[in-house]
Parts: sequence; C-alpha cells; structure tokens
Amino acid sequence: MYGLNQKGIPCEQGYEISDEPILATLFTTGNGYMGVRGSFEEYASQRVQGAFVRGYIDEIVEVCEPFADNEYMKKYYLDEEGLKRFERQESCVNMPDFLMVRVTIGQKTFFPWEGKVEKWERRLDPRTAELVRKVVWNDGEGNRTQLVFRRFASFADQNVYCQQVRVRPLNHRLPVRIVSGADTAVKTGGQFITKTELAEETDGDVFLSFRAVNKFRFGAAYCIRNRFPNGSAEETYRENGRIGASVLCDESDEYVLDKIVFVGTERDTEEPVADWVKARGAALECGYEAQFAAHLGVYRRYFAPMDVRIEGDREADGWLRFASYHTAISAPMHDSVHGISAKGLTGERYNQFVWWDAEIHQLPFFIHTAPQTAKQQLLYRYRCLPQAKENARKEGYDGAKFAFCSSVTGEERVWGYVRHPFMQVHINSDIPYGIFHYYLCTGDEAFMREYGMEIVHECVKYWLSRVTERNGRYEILRVTGTDEHHPYVDNDAYTNYCVAYVLRRFLALCAPLGHALSEEERRRIADVAERLYLPREENGMIPQFDGYFSLSRGLEEAGKGTLKQFQMKKSGLYHKSQIIKQPDVTLLYTFVNVGADRSHYAANWDYYEKMCETSSSLTFPVHAVASAQNGRMLSFYDYFMDALTIDARDLHGVAWQGVHSGCLAGGYLSVLYGLFGYEAEENGIVLTPSPIPFFEKVTAHVVYRGSTVRLQLEGEKLSLSLESGSPVQARVVARGGERAVRLSRGKSVCVEDLR
Repeated sequence: MYGLNQKGIPCEQGYEISDEPILATLFTTGNGYMGVRGSFEEYASQRVQGAFVRGYIDEIVEVCEPFADNEYMKKYYLDEEGLKRFERQESCVNMPDFLMVRVTIGQKTFFPWEGKVEKWERRLDPRTAELVRKVVWNDGEGNRTQLVFRRFASFADQNVYCQQVRVRPLNHRLPVRIVSGADTAVKTGGQFITKTELAEETDGDVFLSFRAVNKFRFGAAYCIRNRFPNGSAEETYRENGRIGASVLCDESDEYVLDKIVFVGTERDTEEPVADWVKARGAALECGYEAQFAAHLGVYRRYFAPMDVRIEGDREADGWLRFASYHTAISAPMHDSVHGISAKGLTGERYNQFVWWDAEIHQLPFFIHTAPQTAKQQLLYRYRCLPQAKENARKEGYDGAKFAFCSSVTGEERVWGYVRHPFMQVHINSDIPYGIFHYYLCTGDEAFMREYGMEIVHECVKYWLSRVTERNGRYEILRVTGTDEHHPYVDNDAYTNYCVAYVLRRFLALCAPLGHALSEEERRRIADVAERLYLPREENGMIPQFDGYFSLSRGLEEAGKGTLKQFQMKKSGLYHKSQIIKQPDVTLLYTFVNVGADRSHYAANWDYYEKMCETSSSLTFPVHAVASAQNGRMLSFYDYFMDALTIDARDLHGVAWQGVHSGCLAGGYLSVLYGLFGYEAEENGIVLTPSPIPFFEKVTAHVVYRGSTVRLQLEGEKLSLSLESGSPVQARVVARGGERAVRLSRGKSVCVEDLR
C-alpha cells in the first residue's frame, strides 16, 4: 500500500489503520525549526500525532523496566542500582496539535475508518516539501464527497505552517460544516506536560497559549488564521480539549479552507510570547497559494544542492530524494539553540537528544550542501562549551568533556541506568573532527578564530589529562567505541586514531589562525600526538581494541533477525565475541579521514564486514561507501538501498518512533564519498570515482568554499562543471592516471576511461 508512484514520489495508495504510526513518521513535514508528524487533520491518536519545535523541552517521568537476561546485560550494560534511582528525564515536548480540521457532511463527520473510502492517495513530494492527501469518501448512505488536504512547513518563514482543505460534493447537496482549530489533549511520554493558559476564538481565528509545567516551564503560543468558505459562523467549538472556529458553509460546488498557523515559543522573542505571536500572526497573508509560492522559492534553492538525480533506477532515485528531504528538514537553519538529533523532529524517541553521529554522519551532509546550516550545528556545541567544561571538572579532568547524549543545556543526558555510553568519550574527538572538516570545506576563518579553535583547545586539554603513559607510549584506557557491544576496552582504534588526528591538526592550525599556545603546552601536545598508540598489526590489520583478535569469531544465534542482525540467546555474550554492532575501524577509511594507512584498507574491510551484524542503522551508509571504494558495486547497491529505505521498509521494526536521521543523511554521502570518491583538500577537491553498472547516470552537487560544483557520472565518464562561485582546482584519480583540472564558469571537464 506504500511505495513510490510512477513519478518516484513516496505515496500511500489505500488506507490501512495499522499503518498510521509508521506513515506518521514518514510523512513528517518540517523546516528545521518545527516538525509535524503525518497524523490526520480529522483525528490524531497516541503514537501518531506529534508537533515539535526545536529546543522546546521539559522534564518527563520516564518509565523503564529493563531486565538483564544474560551476563553481558547484567555486567556491562545495565546499572540496576541506577535503574532504581532513575525516574525523570528531559525530553522534547509534544505540543498541542494545530492540524485539527473536522468536516461534517450532512449529519456525519468524515473519519476514514467510518463509511467507505472509495479512493485514497497520500503523497509527500520531496521536491516541494508538501504533503497532499486525496480522498473520495462514501458516508455509508451513498453520499460521495471528495476531500483534498494539503500542508507544509514554510521555508520562507520558519514559524509558519500552512494547510488547505478542499471539500467537493460529488453526488449530493448535503450541508457542510467545517471546524478548524487545535487539539490540546496531547501527551509526551504518555503524560500531559503542557497546560493551556489561554484558548480563544475571535472572528474565525483561534489563539492558543500554553506552558510546559514541570522543569523549564517554557511558554509558547499559536495564532491560527482561518479563511473559511462563505457561510454562517457558529459558536466556538469546544470538545475534549479541542478548540476551534466553526462555519456552516453556504451551498457551493466546492468548499475551500485556508489555514495558516504562526507558531512561537519564548526562545524566539524577548517580548511576552503571547503578544509577539498575536502580532506576527495577525500580519500573516492568509492565502495558502501565496504562502506556498513564497515557501517554494526558498525551499527549492535550499534543496537543490542536496538533490541527487539517479537515472535508470526509479527506486534508488526516489528513495534517495526522500532520504535527503528528511535530512534537509532535520537541521536548524537559523539558530543554534539545539543540534541535529537522532530522529530529527519526527518523533519523541531518544527525546530528541544529540549524539556523536551529529558530527560524523549528519554534519557532513550540510557541510557539502548547506554550510550555513552546518555552522549552526557547531555553534550549538559552542553554546554547550561552559557545561562541557563543568562535565570534565566533575570527572576530574581538564578542559571540556562534551556530553555523549545532550539536550539544550549540554548536560549529560544518558539514561542513568545504562553503563557504557558514559564511556563513549570519542564524542570529544568527533566534535573537533567536525569542526576541522567544516573549516577544510568552507575556509571559514572567522568561525575558527571566534569559536572553533576554542572548542578544540578545550577538548585537547581534556585528552592531555585523559591519556595514560605506559610502555613508552600514551594509551587511552577504559572506553567504549562506537561499537557498543564491547564496553570498557583499552585503546579503541577509532578513538585513538581520531584523537591523534585532532592533536596534530590543532597544532598545525594554531599559528595560521593566531591561536595562542604556551611553549610548554605546545611541547606536551606534540609529545602526546607523536607517542599516542595507534593500534596496527604487522600484517596491516587494525585491531578494534586491545585483545580484539583473541576473542571468538562467532556468536550463538537464535535465528536471523532483520538483515544480518543476530538475536542473542541468554548465553549470547557479545563482549566475548568479535561480533560488532556497527563499524568502528571501517569508519577510519570512510566517514573520517584521519590519516589511517590505506594500503590494507581492503583486508580490514573484508574482515570487519563479516563481523558486523548491522544492528545499528548507521552501519549501512558506512558499508556502502566501503563497498564502492573497494570495487564491490553489487554490495554497494544493497547497502545503499538499505540506507535509503531503513524506515520506508521498516528494516529494524521501529520506524513508527521516528526516522533514522543519521542513516538517511548517509544516502547522499554514499554517493559523494562512494561513487564519486570525493575528498576536500586545502587547495581544491579530489575525485576517485567508482562507476556503477546499475545506474545510467548519476548527477550530484557539492559546495566547496562557496562554490557549487556539479558532478556527473555516466558509464566510465566523469563530467565536472562549476555552477556558481570562484574557480576550483580539482584532481581526478582514475585508471589512466591522475589529471588536474581547473573548474571555471561555462566550461565542463570530462574524464573518460575511469576503471
């Protein structure tokens, strides 16, 4: 019932009530400031409805009753004493539902599970960011009505959300009543945590102000402008927490409601938020088409560099565009109050916390397509720097220790009963790596001088106090890498290699960027960078951590789960096995470029691919890139499609909770890093393409230091052209050798015989 239509647009054909939760995720509309799940205008239920504004958080009681049924869970994962104490946690707030539109035809109100749905089509077009639903509904007595619902979150004004409902009687002249307003009976984590302060209807418009009630008590408000069809206004509609304006329409061939909502929180203004929202809302153009035209002009410019075109494979082309759409709406464009969360703004799960994948899996998407948005993510980390310093101080270390799992304040928000995420200190090299990557691709010296080098310096101080000197070298002990199946290990390869890179890169940039260092500190950083242990065997294999290769190469299985995901029996002991949850070592060759010796890349990739169970969605794009870079294009295609459809096909069975945002961002990166072999350098770009026989043509764009470069791969021919900005130096590495080219406006460069 759900898939791509003939135009490659994600589309639902036919209504199934059981599909509501997952499609609410997939049909989320948003603009980086707000995210609105794809619930229905006429009704929304638990697990389905959701309206979120970035940074609008409060505290909930989080009920958790996990049970340790094996040694690994008992000893390494669950802190059962912590579980007894754990109760409250910060969370995003599911705000009142402003989508509400009720349509009554004759004496019957339209609900899809009543009467008979004769036609149903719902689609979300990534090229416009508009969700459209077309329904032909039979009320059960033979009266047929066509209803068309349209909606979008505006990219022209981040506080504006727009809806339109068109009602066309097909074979009757029954009276039509339309109610439009908001539903305040909405829960977060199963609890009511917002309180309505004012709800009123005036001349067909609805105003709602409310406040979170627990810890932060942030205020917010909606101004809902309704342009009803002609008719008789009725008394204010109030029912079970819903408030709306109601109109009994005059007889007509079609009834059209335009509904424009202005959403604001106390984070948006220094004025009283209710007054600010009322004033801004009153000034809105109340026509849907005018708002849509303004939105489309901004959105198309923003999305254009993100939109990869794949010819010859409708599935790959359509799902990649949809994945990039979801990535585009996941990130803040205009403020740094909060970062990019694991579920974007598509659901409550993970409380919309920010993790390490923000810098490694999500940030690069925006570095290469929308650098100003990438900058906001890094400014969020700068906002959290004072708390990061406090985090380090509490643990007895110098500098700053960023929270592995953070919300608005930067405090550590890892669930208190989970042991090893506290040991994932690689976050303190992931963030500096993201900063260096941003600088390399943008050349933004002002950012580095004012913010970036300060963040990195504090992280460097932390590492200088965190390393242990023994055996004539520096080591990093008692950590957990990105692979959470192996906690409390020594010398995790991913962590050590990234830390060494951060130290070296920081030293190299201090003088050019005028960042002051004492001679003593310079010597100390250089010494640790030089003598930090980088695990590598004589045969070129990189052990994921000390003792990894001595572990068992198997794991007892209880059948096969999703894809290669293993299901543990009670005796399944991950920490005694080489089976890994997600890539660690492979990241060093794919998503981070920290100077790992690539002469044994293929051997390491061969080994770790077989050990990885892919139980983390972040695996798929990493494996796609590694497959392409090692010439395994069939494997590339499989991993690539898994990355794009992780939620559309619900590969891990939890898509109703929200999209896997980091995995979806990896769709574009799989093309850029895998197929085009893209790498940024200080003096230009490098391309080492890997032609794929399954696609006729692949066209992508990348932004490098303010210039937009068009990349096209067709068979064994690579074409490059500069679409905007200053000339760019490029090197193409192919079978015929290496070719240096200078890209300038109006000139396309082609390199053939790539294999």
